[in-house]
Parts: sequence; C-alpha cells; structure tokens
Amino acid sequence: MVWNVQFQFAGLVLVLVVAGMCLAQRRLNYAAEKAYIRLLFTVTISIFFDILSIFAINYVDQIGRIACEVICKSYLITIVTVAFQSALFSVAEIRRAISAKVKLLFYIPLLIELATFFIFPVDIYVGNGELYTLGVPVTLTYVLCAVYLISTLAMVIILRKDIDQKSMASIRFWMICWLIAAAIQFLNNQLLIVSFAMALACVYMYCKLENPEYHLDHATGLFNRGGFSVIMSENVKKREHKAIITFVISNAARVTEIFGTKGMERLIKDISLFVDSIPHVAMFRFEDNMFCLLTDTGERAEIVLETVSKRFTLPWLMGDATIDIAVSFSYIEDTSRFEDEDELEEVIHYFATAGAKHEGSDILFVNDDELKGRERNIRLKQSLEWAFSNDGIEVYYQPIYDIGEGRFNSMEALARVHDEEGNFIMPSDFIVFAEKNGMVLKLGEIVFRKVCEFVQRMHVEEYGIDYIEVNLSVVQCMQEDMARILKNIMGEYQVPPYRINFEITETALSSSKATMDRNMAELINYGSGFSLDDYGSGYSNLSYVINLPLKIIKLDKEMVNSYFISEKVKIATEHTVNMIHKLGMKVVVEGIETEEEYLAFKALGVEYVQGYYFSRPLPKNSVLTYVQEWL
Repeated sequence: MVWNVQFQFAGLVLVLVVAGMCLAQRRLNYAAEKAYIRLLFTVTISIFFDILSIFAINYVDQIGRIACEVICKSYLITIVTVAFQSALFSVAEIRRAISAKVKLLFYIPLLIELATFFIFPVDIYVGNGELYTLGVPVTLTYVLCAVYLISTLAMVIILRKDIDQKSMASIRFWMICWLIAAAIQFLNNQLLIVSFAMALACVYMYCKLENPEYHLDHATGLFNRGGFSVIMSENVKKREHKAIITFVISNAARVTEIFGTKGMERLIKDISLFVDSIPHVAMFRFEDNMFCLLTDTGERAEIVLETVSKRFTLPWLMGDATIDIAVSFSYIEDTSRFEDEDELEEVIHYFATAGAKHEGSDILFVNDDELKGRERNIRLKQSLEWAFSNDGIEVYYQPIYDIGEGRFNSMEALARVHDEEGNFIMPSDFIVFAEKNGMVLKLGEIVFRKVCEFVQRMHVEEYGIDYIEVNLSVVQCMQEDMARILKNIMGEYQVPPYRINFEITETALSSSKATMDRNMAELINYGSGFSLDDYGSGYSNLSYVINLPLKIIKLDKEMVNSYFISEKVKIATEHTVNMIHKLGMKVVVEGIETEEEYLAFKALGVEYVQGYYFSRPLPKNSVLTYVQEWL
C-alpha cells in the first residue's frame, strides 16, 4: 500500500482552522465573502475526497472497483468545482457588474466534467511508491482546470482597472499555487500536493483579503467604514435599492468627558444592541461619532427611521445614571442613484455634517434639491480654491458720500470672486459658503492685503479719501490673534492705521464678545476705528451701540426701505439717528438708490450716505477717477 497523504492532511488542517476563524467572526455577507466561503467549503470537500480516494485505491479489493471509481471520479469533479468556484470568486471581486450570460459560461466546463462521470472509466496505478489515477477523466480534469485558469486570467487582465490591488494579489497567488502544484505533481506523481496548494492559497486569501476582522471596529464590535465601503461597492454595482440613515452624536465630547472613553464605547454598544433588535438593519461606525444604518427602501426604511429617532428622544442608561443623547439625522432614500461607492460616501459625510448643524433630532432628507445644492457648493469650493491660487479675488470699492462736505470721504471694500471661466460669483453665495466651510480666513486675508496695497500705492488721501471700510467676518472676529494679524499686514504695506476702519456685525460680537473686545481695544489703540454694520436688520441690540467703542453706525438697507412705507419705522429711525448722535457717533445710511431717499435722510441729519444713487461698487482702476470728479 502507498500512503501519500501527508500534504492532504496538512492542507485539511489549514482549511479547517481558517473555516473556524472565518465562521466564528461577525460577517458582512457580501458577494465576495460569500464566494470565498463557498470556495473554502469546496476546497475542504476536495481535500476530503483526495484523502478518501487514496484510501479507496489502497482498499479497492475490500470496497470494490465500482465504489473506488465513484470516489476517484468524485474527487476529480471537486477539483473542477474548486476551479469553478475560484472563477466565481474572481468575478465577485470585480467592481464592475458582470452580465448573467457571461456568468453562465463558467458552468460549461463543470457540466462537461460531470458528463464524463458516466461515460469514461478511471484507471488506477499503484507501484514504485506511486499512487495516482489516469485516463480520459483525469486528462479532461487538467484541461478544464486550465480553461478556468486561462479564462479567469484573461478576465482579470481585461478588467484589471476594476479590481483593487489586494484582490488582484489574492487571485494571482491562487493561480500561481495551482500552476506550480499541478506542474510538480505532473512531473513527480509521488508528490500529491494539489490539495495542500489549494489550502495554502485559501489561507493567503483569508489573511490578505477575507478576514472579517478587517471590517470590524474593535472597540465596539460594529462594522467599520471599510465594511461599509465593501457593502456599498456591491450595492452600487448591482444597482440595488437601499436606504441609508446616518446619525451623528452631537454631544459625544460631553458624554466622554463625564463617563470616559469606555463609557462612550458602552453607550455605542447599547445603541448597537437596540439597532440589532430592528429586523433587516445593518449598523456601521462610519467615523468616531457618525453611524450609518443600512436597510431596505420604502416603508421598511421609514419604520426604521421613526423607531430610531423616537428612541433618541428618551434618555440612555449609563451605569446608575441616565443621559440624554443629542443626535442629528440625515436620510438617503435610495442608493441606486449613485454611480459609485466613493460618491455615495462623500454624500453621506457631507449631509451628516450638514445635519449635525441642525438643532435637536431634526431629520435632513437628502432629496434632489439637497443634492443639487451640494453640487453647487462643490463647484463653489472649486472656484474659490482656483481663485485663491490664481489671483481670482478682486476688491471693488463703493464710495461713501459725506453730506456735510459734499464729497466722497471714504469707501467700502467689497470682495469679488470670479471663477476659471471669468464669471463673477455672487457675494451672497461665496461669502456665506466661505464662512461655513473654513475658507473665510484665507479670503479675508487676501482682501485685506489688496486693500492695504491699494491704499499704499494709489495714495488715496490725494483723492479726498480719509479711510477705507473693511468688513470683518464672524470667523475672523473669533480669532484670538486677529488684531496681531491685521496690524502685521498694515505694517507690511506701511499703511497708517487711521486709513482703515473695520466694519463688524452684531452677529460677530455675539459669537465671541470677550475675544472681540480684546481685539477691538488693541486695534483702536493702534489707530484704527470701528463701525457697526447692518444696524436695523433683524433685532438690534442697543447694548452694543452703548458699550462698544464705535465710531460709526451703519443703518441697514432694510431700515431705509421700511422708512418710506411704515410710520412706526420712520419714527423709530428718527429716534435711532438722534440717539446715535447724542452718543457721539456718526451715521452712514446704506442702500440709498433715489434722490427722494437721499433728501429724506439728509433732512434727518445723517452724516454719510452710501448706495447706487451715488455709485455702484467700482474696480480699483476706475473708482479713484470717479471720486476725483466730485472734488
């Protein structure tokens, strides 16, 4: 008897260990993972029949020729089945959808192998320390396995751009193991190593690609963002209709501060257990405090959304204490509209962040209008980034008319941005966007540098311009070192500080008053002045006018418009102007567009007016020429 089973038993141990580890872990059950499980199962069966066939050949006299032949043929069929399953695994790893007709072609070699089971006999050779089978079924098995390998290789080469590097490495390793093992066994029949080669390839694939732990967040046991990417890659490829509910724990920092990191992790596990109790929902930890729930579209998704959102209106148990968890939700009704998982993940992150700015547990529904808004913001961001890098920021100046002296004595600097095609972007669009997306500091610095350069090079005082009004954004006013930055820029361009008057809004003051007070004091001591802009828009706070060291109050255009249509506003405006004067400050009225408006506010005793009646905002190359005409 010949017992060449050492490699087979070693291979069987390997695949059983891998199978145990794989099945013990929480799995995503995506297509490639399922394909790997099927391949692993098939390899295990094949190794088992390889060992069984050796026993059958050695005990052929005891079990009979027919039984021995059935076992040997079954082993050959399992080898072709392994090749078949490896081809399907390769298909599953391709990010592009493969048509059903192409997949059907992979069944043809397997059907041919099954047909030989009933047609051709298998011969057995035992002797000289060798034991193997031969005949048409054996030759056909080699040929069909080669067909699978060649067709898989061709498919992988053609579609290589749709396969990631880890998947490509696993497929290559599988093929190399098969080719080397088949060549060695063909040349030396005493080395029956095909089964061991298959087992070794399975181990490599598990370590490289299919280990379920790669997709788990170890702190909480939830699926992580990598797992989400895998699932959504398959989802998008198949155009499946799924809904995604994303929620962000807004007060996570506070929870961690009170209960510690471990307490926060316990809370997330409790949330996960609650979600697990809802049928047909998978939960992913997208980022630290951002989570995605994947479920079916339609009524199922609406039930999940309502169930989860209602649960967060109740407190959560934290040991012996309870705490309210503040969350914000965003809801994508159907994922099939997205072209790839990268776009989907960007949309999820974008709207989860936007949803986090909503108060309470408001739900942000990601509809067509929201998606179009996101596309506009993306284009706006690209345009701003281009403008920053390519001198696409211009400063226009709107002259401010001094009624008493009958001339323009100052100008307001206004930012203008144009895109790569030379089109101007509306200030109402880019200013708000820049403030919300961390770009306003860069924008503000560029504008202020251009203003200082303009003042220094053009000698504006020769045109009767005493100072330039420069707007400070809310974010700039929150900077601890704002005064230092502005002073350094004025010093760099050798601009006298009294040539700059900064405009601030009540929003900026209320956002960070202590910081603003320090910055104002430092800049006023340096020689610059301050104006309060947009007074009269919304609910104005008199305490700012009374307590802050302001030089000028600018009445908003909204008050100007209402002055002529509301007797109450007219009375309030007159008292406001009188109050400002008694407090020792001067008044600029914005938005003057007609002679009637100008004469009315002139009669009211305001010092300055600004608006289209006198001039639109003008570029730097023409504004001083226009101002000179009024001298």
